[in-house]
Amino acid sequence: MISQPVPNGANNAFVDIVSDAKSHIVQLILWPCRWQQCHINLHLNWQVFEFNPQTINAIPTEPGVYAFLIQPRLASNLDASYLMYIGKTDRPLRDRYQEYLQEIMKSTGRPKIAFTLSQYYGFIYFSCAPVVNQPITPANVEDELLKAFMPPMNDQLPAEVRRIVNAF
Repeated sequence: MISQPVPNGANNAFVDIVSDAKSHIVQLILWPCRWQQCHINLHLNWQVFEFNPQTINAIPTEPGVYAFLIQPRLASNLDASYLMYIGKTDRPLRDRYQEYLQEIMKSTGRPKIAFTLSQYYGFIYFSCAPVVNQPITPANVEDELLKAFMPPMNDQLPAEVRRIVNAF
């Protein structure tokens, strides 16, 4: 049987919708036993900010840990968040935030981060917690969070987690 070409315009809208939907598929790892194994002996005072240039002055000036969340903010702000990235900085969180704002405007840098921040702009939130004068460093907190959550935008995962993720 010889297949007939699809006439122009036939089902193009459906094909476009399917193509668009497929471009938003992200693999999230939801693993409760990893969450239960997370032990950060430190109270983190998380603050959440809409990711845009207008919020820069509200970002803390201490070093700490941060995360990028996608929050649709639908249905009277149904509390739904998708954790996409976890990071740490020994410099002011505000400086790091500003670098991310600049990164989405550049054609250089980390493509996965620039793409995600641009694709979901308006739905991206920057959550941060200062880590100062503590026996634990921002790097230690970041490692524990990465082991627990394994965010899809993080390429540099701790060795034990990277081994597990690569087995998928």
